[in-house]
Amino acid sequence: MLPALSSLTSDAPRPEARRWKAATGRRPVVLSGVPLLRSAFAPCEPAPATLERLAGAMRLHVLPKGAIAAMPDNHPPSWWLVAEGRIVVGRIGADGGLVENRVLGPGQWLDLASAWLESDWIESAVCPARVTLAALPLEHLLEAARQDPALQRAVGLVMAERIRQLTDGRHELATKDVLGRLAAWLLREPFEPAGKDRSVRLPVQKRSIARQLVMAQATLSRCFRRLVELGCIEMHGYVVLIRDVPALQALAGEAPAR
Repeated sequence: MLPALSSLTSDAPRPEARRWKAATGRRPVVLSGVPLLRSAFAPCEPAPATLERLAGAMRLHVLPKGAIAAMPDNHPPSWWLVAEGRIVVGRIGADGGLVENRVLGPGQWLDLASAWLESDWIESAVCPARVTLAALPLEHLLEAARQDPALQRAVGLVMAERIRQLTDGRHELATKDVLGRLAAWLLREPFEPAGKDRSVRLPVQKRSIARQLVMAQATLSRCFRRLVELGCIEMHGYVVLIRDVPALQALAGEAPAR
C-alpha cells in the first residue's frame, strides 16, 4: 500500500510551501500502488516484486483545486504520476491563462523531465478539482531498473512515448486540418470494445477538447457533426462510438494498424 506523506514543506514562508502544507494537512490518502504502477508502465510488465518495491517508495501529495504550486522544498527528484482525479496540463498564454494541450487521469505520468533536470515543473498545470499525485523518487526507480530488465524497457518506453506525443502535437498543428486533428485525438483516447466498434467516453467538456486541439468550440462541434455524417462515429452525449476506424485513420493521416 502507498503511505501518505505527512509533511512536504520546510520552514520557508513562501506561498507555494504553505499551499502544499495545507493540501496535505487533511486525512491521509492511501492507495494501492501496484495496480497504479502496472497501468503506468503498460504494456511492459515489471516483476511483481519490483512493483511492490516501487510502490513502497512512492509518496502521495494531495493538491486542492487550482494552479499547481512549485514543488516542495528539498523534495528528491521524482517521476510524478496522477493517482486520483484529473489534471489539465499546458503552457501559460500571452493573457496569463493556461493554454491546454492534454488532460491526464489516474495512471498517467504528469512529469518525467524535472527529475533528470533537477528543476521545477517544466509545464504548467491546473487541478479542476482535488487531485492526488504520487511521486516516485528517481533514485529508487533507477536502482530497481538495474535489477529488472522489464522495468528498464518500461522506463525507456514511457520516455519515448512522451517524445512521440510532443512530436505528434507539433506535426498535427503544422500539417493537419481541424477534422484531421479531431480524428487523431479520438484515435488516441482510451476506449472500450463495443463489438467491432470502439466506445470512447469524452474525459472533459468539449470546450476543453477544443482548447487542446487549438480550435473554437463551434468548430469542434462542426467537426463532430461532420464525422457523424461521414459514418465514422456516432454521438451519444459524452460517449463517442467509433464505427469506422480505418476511415478515421485516413482522416488523421495515419496508416491502418496491421
